[in-house]
Amino acid sequence: MKKRGGRAQVSMEFLIVVGFAFLMTIPLIALFYRQSENINSEVTSSQMDKVASEIRDAADEVYYLGSPSKKTITVFIPENLKCINMTGSSIIFRVASPGGDYDLVKWTAANLTTSTFCNLKGIHYVSTEAQESGNTTTVNILIT
Repeated sequence: MKKRGGRAQVSMEFLIVVGFAFLMTIPLIALFYRQSENINSEVTSSQMDKVASEIRDAADEVYYLGSPSKKTITVFIPENLKCINMTGSSIIFRVASPGGDYDLVKWTAANLTTSTFCNLKGIHYVSTEAQESGNTTTVNILIT
């Protein structure tokens, strides 16, 4: 005698195995997505720190050399930067991140002219120039 239920049983077992494999991949996809977000956040943070350090170093260099020193550097600014505020001797980067906005602050030896730059992303030229006024030297920073 022939068995008739064999094909249906194999089909059902195949569907169960495929369904189980699919259910196992969902957490892996979620884990991969979460890890890629963390890596992107770390890369952006590292890029911001590098840009801030380069601007600070350029400002300090022209400050120590004195007026009429000038220096232009090229920097890549990631998308997550909201604004750059320069007041006194601090350069403050306002950065957007998935966990909330944060400030990255770099201190310079120079006294900076107060300025704010917003909505910057991509490659920009940063010009630093030492200016003498009386007995004090200030550094003017322009981002184009």
